[in-house]
Amino acid sequence: MTKRTWFSTYCRLARVGGMLMFILIFVFVPSGAGKEKSYAGKILVIGSSPIHGDNLAQAKKAALSQALTKGIEDYLIRRLGNEGMINNFQRLVQEIIPGAHEEIENFHILAECYTGKAYKILVALRINRNVVDQKLRRVGLVTMEGPRIKVLFMVLETLKGNRFYWWKNPEEPSAMSAVEVALRNAFEDRGFSPINQRQSIPEVDLPQDMRVPTLTDENIRKWGQLLSADVVICGRTGTTDTKEIFMTLRALDVNRGDEIARAARTEPVTGNLENRTLRANVYDALVNVLASELTPAIVRATTRGHRQIHILQVTLKDLKTYKQFIDFRRFLRKNVTGIKSIKQTRVRDNAISIEIGFEGDENQFLERVLNHESLPFLLDFYRAENGTIVFEVE
Repeated sequence: MTKRTWFSTYCRLARVGGMLMFILIFVFVPSGAGKEKSYAGKILVIGSSPIHGDNLAQAKKAALSQALTKGIEDYLIRRLGNEGMINNFQRLVQEIIPGAHEEIENFHILAECYTGKAYKILVALRINRNVVDQKLRRVGLVTMEGPRIKVLFMVLETLKGNRFYWWKNPEEPSAMSAVEVALRNAFEDRGFSPINQRQSIPEVDLPQDMRVPTLTDENIRKWGQLLSADVVICGRTGTTDTKEIFMTLRALDVNRGDEIARAARTEPVTGNLENRTLRANVYDALVNVLASELTPAIVRATTRGHRQIHILQVTLKDLKTYKQFIDFRRFLRKNVTGIKSIKQTRVRDNAISIEIGFEGDENQFLERVLNHESLPFLLDFYRAENGTIVFEVE
């Protein structure tokens, strides 16, 4: 029976018996499934370089170098996720990616060609996860785990001698300023949960010293407590005599009352500073730079005392049905303490690979899984050459 006929048969069974998810195992199996195993755990990337003169050797070398760097970048995106990449981008570019080639365990050139003035190369490479993780820990890179950090913005804007700030009359409805929009977008993209003070203000009598433009740290903390924030981003922004826009931001920990970090930046402006669109664009640029500087310190401060989350690569092998995988995943979520996330990463033949965020090390994970009385079926265990934990269903 051909694969197309087989698939059609199971689709009919799925409509009758609800087996659609089981079929997904086979949908992703390529026609060359027998060859796929030789590339298991590897990343495929394309490198490209212009050809200068007739120097193909130099172009090939440059294309290979680009491919290896792209492979590391691809791995970091998978390893850290969107928020981890955004939160730590500056340090990744400065401290991790430049020495990326030493983090590659091995690579193979699968294909190469040159057309016109460009040389292209297809490379399969394997990343040494232990080396990468050691580097990430050494430079103190952080990722967001657990509930999102709730952040309140209290930034004073001065324009043409006039001061604008929402806490002067918080009871009165008003639209968000360009500064607030920029702050909200930047920190939301980095995994925080911005507080909308216009919808969160409780009906209480606010003393006058909590309505003044320049607040004490204690009153800033009171605002944070009033609106159930974890962190308050406070500061000011305005224009200088030399047609520049400056912004100074501080992050205050609401629970402890101390300052976490501060950052400042000035951006030159060419054009009319009274143009709203121009100012909004400048605010976006300023806030993104300052947020990149503040975020790692905020995450470290607010998650202090939490145990480190390890990313474990796990493959469940020799599955008979897709339901076995569902049962195993349900078992992990319900019975194995320390599991923070489970993400399916690969489906092939009779095996499914997952990435597990675990609060602990591999040995603790294996002990809690293999010795648990509610394990849905017997498992054999071994470690693959690339460090993946492989469970074989008996």
